[in-house]
Amino acid sequence: MRITNQLMNFNNIYNYQKNSTSLYQSQQAFSSGLKIQHSYEGSAIYVDAARLEYEGNLLQQVQSTTLKATEFSKNSDRALNDFVSKLTEFKTKLIQAANDIHDSTSRNAIANDLEGIKKNLIDIANTTINGQYLFSGTALDTKPIDTLGNYYGNGETIHAVIGPNQTAKYNIDGKSLFIGSDNDYNKIITTNVNLINHYNRLEHPDEPVKYVELTDDLRDLIGENYRSQEYNKVNKPGTDDFSLDKLGGQDTTFFLQGRKPDGTTFATKITMTPNSSIQSLLDNIGYALGNDKDGKNKLVEVTMNNSGQIEIKDVRDGNQMIELHLFGLTPQQSTEKYNVGGFEINIDPATSANYKVTTTRDANGNITEISATNNNNNQAYTISVNNQGQLQVTTGNNTTVVPNVNNPSALNLNDLGNNGIDANDFTAFDPTNADQVRNMSSTKVRDKDGSWVDVSALSDLETIEKNVKNGKVYLTEFIKSSFNDIVGAKNDATDYNKLQFEKNDNILTGSVSQVVKGTNEFATDATKIKDVAGAGLQDNEDSNITMQIKSKNGKYYQVKIDFSDPLSASDPKATQLTITETNADGTPVIPPVSPVYQGNIMLGKYNEATKATDGVVTQADDISYKQLNDIVAMVAAGNLPDDRVGNQVAKNLSDQNLFPGVTINNANDLKTRLKTNVNDPATEAIIDQAVDQAVAGLNFPLQGDVKQEALGKVKDLIINNTDYATARFEAYNKAVDAANASVNVELNYRGQMQITDKSATVSNIEISIFETFSANKPEFGKEANSTVAGSLFNFNANNMISIDEPSVDIFKDLDDMIQAVRDGSYRGNPDGNNARTTGIQGALKRIDHIQDHVNKLHTQIGSYTNVLESSGTRASMLYVNIESVKTDIVGADLGESMLIYKQYLLQFEAMLQTSSMIGKISLLNYM
Repeated sequence: MRITNQLMNFNNIYNYQKNSTSLYQSQQAFSSGLKIQHSYEGSAIYVDAARLEYEGNLLQQVQSTTLKATEFSKNSDRALNDFVSKLTEFKTKLIQAANDIHDSTSRNAIANDLEGIKKNLIDIANTTINGQYLFSGTALDTKPIDTLGNYYGNGETIHAVIGPNQTAKYNIDGKSLFIGSDNDYNKIITTNVNLINHYNRLEHPDEPVKYVELTDDLRDLIGENYRSQEYNKVNKPGTDDFSLDKLGGQDTTFFLQGRKPDGTTFATKITMTPNSSIQSLLDNIGYALGNDKDGKNKLVEVTMNNSGQIEIKDVRDGNQMIELHLFGLTPQQSTEKYNVGGFEINIDPATSANYKVTTTRDANGNITEISATNNNNNQAYTISVNNQGQLQVTTGNNTTVVPNVNNPSALNLNDLGNNGIDANDFTAFDPTNADQVRNMSSTKVRDKDGSWVDVSALSDLETIEKNVKNGKVYLTEFIKSSFNDIVGAKNDATDYNKLQFEKNDNILTGSVSQVVKGTNEFATDATKIKDVAGAGLQDNEDSNITMQIKSKNGKYYQVKIDFSDPLSASDPKATQLTITETNADGTPVIPPVSPVYQGNIMLGKYNEATKATDGVVTQADDISYKQLNDIVAMVAAGNLPDDRVGNQVAKNLSDQNLFPGVTINNANDLKTRLKTNVNDPATEAIIDQAVDQAVAGLNFPLQGDVKQEALGKVKDLIINNTDYATARFEAYNKAVDAANASVNVELNYRGQMQITDKSATVSNIEISIFETFSANKPEFGKEANSTVAGSLFNFNANNMISIDEPSVDIFKDLDDMIQAVRDGSYRGNPDGNNARTTGIQGALKRIDHIQDHVNKLHTQIGSYTNVLESSGTRASMLYVNIESVKTDIVGADLGESMLIYKQYLLQFEAMLQTSSMIGKISLLNYM
């Protein structure tokens, strides 16, 4: 190898750079404390160091997050501790109020104290820390509770990150706290009428009122009411008159309507003899609600409290479906009397069974006519008063004025047909004559058709109410509310759900929560109505929802949703929506008018192909509460669909307008009939196409069932035609949008329908929602002991009152408790300011539930705090461990680094000295 100066210089430079680099690296390791400064200096060390750095940063973030979250949860814990303390104070005051020693002044003083505690509870509920409300869910800047106790936050939970893919809750949302539910509680409902032992009162008139007990019988409950007041007035009652052997045939029939624990609705009649015990009545109520008669499958517990009120408990925890309305009817020994135009006419029961007797009433409920029809020859007699105030009887086209009629009078219906009609047919009736009253009395009643029947044969509430008002039956009341019926009169104990929504200024609210079967959750606008219905919507072809609505502009409408269009031939059948203007009492306008809307419930569906919204007809099982609310809003606002073409087609399609007896001779004949007054070429073309498709292969002429089926196919084809449905939807949706601008209809947080009139401070709107019954779907069965399907839905009902249920509404519940104290209602009090209160005793039961509910969540937030604190501590410890491991992996040993540095420095100095010495060597030194 040839050694040259150039090679020597190259080696010197190389060694210089190499030793400089080593010296620099050892100096950096010594000064920074790290083994490497760049990833390329040690990839394995760098990867481990980067991972540990990430984990360390994450743990630091966890420490910071858990610290803030822990403070939030601790503040929530302290607030709930104060909340529990105030609830305990509230309960103490309630117990004080429950002592029956207070006058109105002291009760009001206690109520004022309770009101102050409630305000403190609202303040605690609105606790804010660092500008964030503790109990508003994730809506941290929203004040959760207003002065009325309404909740405005959400039900969302806030989570803190406590590790990779790990989170921990650190708040209690107000929805769970203030309006939540407990699945370990049961629904308990009660009647509010105290059942009195009338027989004991008759036997011991000077003793205090005694309530019935389980061992008493129905005779004790009914007492002297087996006779009318008129009868007892002239035939003074004694206990011997009501011995069990003298009460044969005067059985009491109980009418029950409601919802079983599984959500199905029912209407049951129970007929019981006078010697039946009160316990057997309670047992029968339990059977109606689903209890097994062998005692093997107990769904409800039916008991009676010390005040003679019936209480029912759903034994399944967390279930809040049951509801019940009931009353009893007992035939009275009484006269059958009618007051027409000031004339009191008493019908002799001797021949009552031979005639059907019906009445015609005016808008105020006054009788204007009495009609008696002979069962044998159908000869009809109408008794009325003419303009001169004289009694007259009309038979066919003949009207006879009957002057000088005794008032009150007795009438044997057979006398109407003998030798003309005169004053002698109307004999004198003396209500003070004991014998005459006794002979003119009976225990039969008139049914809907006017037939002379037993009380147990009655099958509709309207007829029952007429017999109650006519004094033919004794009504045993169990539940009384302060609702109004559809004509605005205060409801009777017989009324169930044909009642107006309660109105508070411009807000109308239904009393019944819509609860989803199976989940027991309150329905929302998005819920399908089939999920709440008491049976399948199309199980009975006559099932419907009927509404009686007074719009804000003062017009009255009947809205009817038929879940099965009788003309539809599809499976499932199409639905039908009809809106008709009516009189104030719901009766049809005279002369009859066409519906203002007749068609379907429409829905928009986005079409991806056309990038437009197509109209579709909503099937029964697809109808949502939002769509139901839209219908209510349209009618209440007076913004109805402007759809002349759709209404005309619906009218033409109606089998009633096509005359069932008329024969369709050919396709053109049918087309002509269906296009009458449509005057819209596009729609007429759709009709032509539908007819051609529906009648293809049929033999003309069409008549009977063949014609009916063909019409059904035509209708289904027309309403489901995309172009036709879209045109209907556009008119329908336009009306909905216009209505929502002035009237808002929604289900509130408790699943109750709520209507808000945006254009008024005190609304003019009135609304009732119920089901219309028919022969195919009766309100009650004809038999004395029978059960039929009940109303599919209840929105407002005179039903048993809830003492407790799984769900809570803390501030509204507290308001009810305070009002019960002010009113002095110790139990349910139908005659108090609030007929549907459960009183102070019910309040004590409810406050125990509320306390337990809050305590559960208080415990929950405590567990959240413990989790967060332990997570923070764990994060701190892990951070220390990670830093230690990271130091071991990437950290430099300072002693070792110093030795290496000195070694490299010595090598570097030696290299420089050697290079210098070599550089001094020259041939000149040897020449």
